[in-house]
Amino acid sequence: MAILSTGRVTLLDVAKMPHAKDVADVINLLVQYNPILMDAPALECNDGTKHKTTMLTGLPSVIWGALYQGVQASKASRQQVEDTTGFMESASEVDTRMVDFIEDAKEKASIMLQEADPHLEALAQEASSAIFYHDSRIDPKKPMGFAPRFSDTSAQNGSQIVLGGGAGADNTSMWMITWDRSTNHLIYPKGSAGGIERKTRMDIPTQDGDGNTFFVHREDFKQHLGISNRDWRYVCRGANIDVSDLSEDASTGADIISVLTQMYYKHEGRRAKKGSTYVYVNPTIMEYLDYQARNVPTNLQLQFSETGVNASEVLKYRGMGIRECDALLNSESVVS
Repeated sequence: MAILSTGRVTLLDVAKMPHAKDVADVINLLVQYNPILMDAPALECNDGTKHKTTMLTGLPSVIWGALYQGVQASKASRQQVEDTTGFMESASEVDTRMVDFIEDAKEKASIMLQEADPHLEALAQEASSAIFYHDSRIDPKKPMGFAPRFSDTSAQNGSQIVLGGGAGADNTSMWMITWDRSTNHLIYPKGSAGGIERKTRMDIPTQDGDGNTFFVHREDFKQHLGISNRDWRYVCRGANIDVSDLSEDASTGADIISVLTQMYYKHEGRRAKKGSTYVYVNPTIMEYLDYQARNVPTNLQLQFSETGVNASEVLKYRGMGIRECDALLNSESVVS
């Protein structure tokens, strides 16, 4: 299953483009807090704030031929899908007296961005939640995430769901996702710099709790985001993993490596490689993966990788990087 691809344009790539110079620092910080933004291709919508694609739902028919016998034309069946984007906003205010004494413009901007850091972390966390959990059928302002799309084992894409045996209300999921323009990717409105907007407003009057006026420099941040799931065969969800039942030796609760193996054999990327595939888990699952991997003297599927100077330790399953994602909940309801 492919891990690296040079054909993907992620938000990090967008940040390097000339038209995105005003938001490059913002994008780099968002990616720090949301690893999905580093993995997923980001494509401009083909219809304003919406993205229209076709999804393959059936293959054409074939026949065994014979001499002097014609062949009736057939075609694949496809379904048109329209994905929407939504946007999140946050604003940071810095007292003008905190930065006005600094003469260097770059240093002043750097301090203002430091003050805005918690706001960007909150945006990144909300983006992660949106990618997995938001449901545009319930709230049209929000994009459609993966969990509402993969929530029913009897649905057409139900074969892509592996059940981990949990039955309570303290479940979580693991996700195996292939990112590529032909499988799954993020979308942002046409004409925007990766869906990221940043506006700085100087010397804005405001009031303290006692009604006294003072001035602030204000930065407004906005992120537009949507998800396009063009081929559901390149997504697999390991659901119903009861976190309260997990054990270090897998004697109780889910055997996480076994669930990963089942996901791997349901995932189309095992046979037809496209783009880049990653596994997303929350900190609880990441911890128990570490425990359970130790019970196998030489685990050929699950290994740590660390290369280069000051490289980060990366846990991999069959070569796929496993990403830790705080947005994945330990309180999911049962999928059936």
